Amino acid sequence: MKNRICLFLLLALFGLFPAALAGADFTLVVATDPHYIAPSLTDGGAYYQAVLRQGDSKFMPCIEPLTEEFFTEVLELHPDALLLTGDLTFNGAIESHEALIEKLRAVEDTGIPVLVTTGNHDVYNFFAARYEGDSFFNVPSATTQDFGVLYADFGLNEATAVDGDSLSYVYPLPDGTRLLVLDLNTLHDFCGISGTTLDWVEQQLQQAQADGAAVIAAGHQNLFQHTVFRDGYVIGNAEKLASLLRQYGVSLYLSGHLHIQHIQTEDGLTEIAGSALCSYPCQYGVLTAGEAGLSYETRRLDLAAWAERTGDTDPIYQRFSDAAGDYMDAHFSVDTRPDGVSPADWPAMLNYLRSINRAYFAGDLTELSALDPDGQLAAKWLAPGDRVSYYVNSVMSDSGKNFCHWSSP
Repeated sequence: MKNRICLFLLLALFGLFPAALAGADFTLVVATDPHYIAPSLTDGGAYYQAVLRQGDSKFMPCIEPLTEEFFTEVLELHPDALLLTGDLTFNGAIESHEALIEKLRAVEDTGIPVLVTTGNHDVYNFFAARYEGDSFFNVPSATTQDFGVLYADFGLNEATAVDGDSLSYVYPLPDGTRLLVLDLNTLHDFCGISGTTLDWVEQQLQQAQADGAAVIAAGHQNLFQHTVFRDGYVIGNAEKLASLLRQYGVSLYLSGHLHIQHIQTEDGLTEIAGSALCSYPCQYGVLTAGEAGLSYETRRLDLAAWAERTGDTDPIYQRFSDAAGDYMDAHFSVDTRPDGVSPADWPAMLNYLRSINRAYFAGDLTELSALDPDGQLAAKWLAPGDRVSYYVNSVMSDSGKNFCHWSSP
């Protein structure tokens, strides 16, 4: 920790942050779903590996260097703020929160404000555990109150307004834009927003309008339905929240939760749902405001750089993106061959499914048609009309699109 802080301070002292971001009204690094776990909570044993095999492709075997590299890249960019939109931890264990907070403090020590909000994994998590050998032991999970105390220095204490019914708050960005950070995981409104908090949101939007200030909203769960998945993903009361945001001229909402990089615009309101930092392709977003308006782009982590700095010679870091993709492929398996598909055709079908899944998570579907020029592979997946078919159809509906870049109209 001391060595990393010294590195960060040297970067700041000698002005080694890139000039590419200079001149912007503000630059915000936005990341979501790091799912960090404290090293003290796992020995990497059999039970932990079994949990990961049953998981959803979070690249937990590399979570420590992945997290370290992310914070190093944040320091190199030196944005006006770093925003983490929830699921900060793997399973909400207080030990994981505390270990992550040490890293966040090192970032703030260089003058970069860190702003956070809750994800569904972060509070009231019954699966908070320490994994040892072939067993596990439950450990304390954070409550909303714990989260508010632990992360008080990362948004709440610097806020110009804090909701009394949740950990939602308003944070002022350098150009006067206000960041409305929503807590959507209270005990009484998990994946939702209460009427009381909606009233508070309207008060903040009214005040911003009166002051002539622009507002960007952010939260963990989704404002719109981006995929075939809705329940547990789209915020309860989402329609009311979206209506309020539109009424007061808010045009951008930042979220995560899906683990899929996706952008959707409805009636002038855009939601950028960032892909999970801990899952392929392990990327984050950079939001910049300037004369032309807002612009957004994704950046992928490069663990080859981390390996070079640390002297780690494990070849996995030299091919990190492919390794994370392979890890995703291994967790995305279909055991039943659709009717009418021969054993000889099955490998090509599986390879196609895994390839479009990678593209979907990465948010770049511009080359999707090249994976299946005659459309036969997609047709075979769509034919059964089952859950996989619905998923493939959802992916295909975005064919040709790129959700890694966005700019305001």
